[in-house]
Amino acid sequence: MYSYPNSINEKKIALMIMNDFFIQKAHELWLFLQLDQSFNDYEATLIWTRRYLEENPEGEYSDIRKAFISCFPENFFNFED
Repeated sequence: MYSYPNSINEKKIALMIMNDFFIQKAHELWLFLQLDQSFNDYEATLIWTRRYLEENPEGEYSDIRKAFISCFPENFFNFED
C-alpha cells in the first residue's frame, strides 16, 4: 500500500530531497524506488520518504539522503554527491 507523508516533518524532508536532487515532475523515479508506475517523481519521493522514516524514525537527514541516492545507478543525478 502506498501512503503519502502525514507529518510536517516527513513532508519537509521529502521537499528537501526534491530540492537537493532537483527532482522535477517527471515519471522515471518510480522504477528505482520500487513503486507503481502511476506515480510522478514528486509523489514517488514523498512515498519513499514516508516508508524510509517508518523504518528509520531516528534517521538524520544525511542518512536519509544517502539512502535515497543509493536507490539509483551511479551518476543518475549528474552531479557529485
